[in-house]
Amino acid sequence: MIDLAPIILFVYNRPWHTEQTLNALMQNELANESILYIYCDGAKDDATTEQKQKIEEVRNVIRKNEWCKKTIIIENEKNKGLANSIINGVSEIIEKHGKAIVLEDDLVSSRYFLKYMNNCLNYYDEYKSVFSISADRPPYSNFHIPEDYKYDVFASLRPFSTGWATWSDRWKKVKWSLDFLPSFLNNQEQIKAFNRGGEDLTQLLILQQEKKIDSWAIRFVFSHFIHHAVTIAPCISYIDNVGFDGSGTHSKDVENQRKNTDLAVKNPTLLDIIYQDSRIINSFYSGYYPKGNPIWKKVVNRVFRFFGYGKNFYIKKRIYLN
Repeated sequence: MIDLAPIILFVYNRPWHTEQTLNALMQNELANESILYIYCDGAKDDATTEQKQKIEEVRNVIRKNEWCKKTIIIENEKNKGLANSIINGVSEIIEKHGKAIVLEDDLVSSRYFLKYMNNCLNYYDEYKSVFSISADRPPYSNFHIPEDYKYDVFASLRPFSTGWATWSDRWKKVKWSLDFLPSFLNNQEQIKAFNRGGEDLTQLLILQQEKKIDSWAIRFVFSHFIHHAVTIAPCISYIDNVGFDGSGTHSKDVENQRKNTDLAVKNPTLLDIIYQDSRIINSFYSGYYPKGNPIWKKVVNRVFRFFGYGKNFYIKKRIYLN
């Protein structure tokens, strides 16, 4: 494979997670042919001695091996925060290389992760309606791919920040300011259209505006929307997120549900015509719709499953009606 994309890894103060991420990356088929950039965020002004020690431990971990064909380390003395670190770091590297694959410090990749990402970047480069490549997909518990779906990837209205890639021409179109938000919030039809990717999306934009979260990702999602673009996501995830243990700034202390990336497809069948399968979009939306079905609908669904019907008779809400 020629013209491999560089990998950008963002790390901070989680040495164990960082090492898991790097060990998995090093096992990737194309790791010994790839360039890896590691951005290390600095300590906050009020950081404790223990927190500073963790940051130093991370910087020791990343120097244990070469990890890839070439590893370039960029250390920040002051804390930029995750959003600014990613926006600035990706902009710097993607300007130089034209495309990039991005990881954070708690993402354990399948050994086929780099192959999948590079194949998709090369294949979809000329598909300008594709804004990004995602290595992850919605949780298996509430999102289902139809059994007769013949591809190993699908077009998703919502990109995933757990392992992703993009090109410089798409990245330059992202609006990082939220100047658009007042007019957007006054248009209910636009809100409804944006929320096809999940009922939480508009609320995340509002939380970002109110500085209650520090997210580059929700602004990246919105840029997909305003450019009528999609991400290409895998039917089987190429990423395990091992950060849901309360150790990260944006992680929650919940039981981690591993996705078994050993099942990831080595040579996936790619989507040659970019279309949104209505069944996938409905399942996707239902999974991100926060309101559960009323009890009577749950009973009906259970009865239908008992008699051998695999699909829910009632889903929470639909984008497309059959």
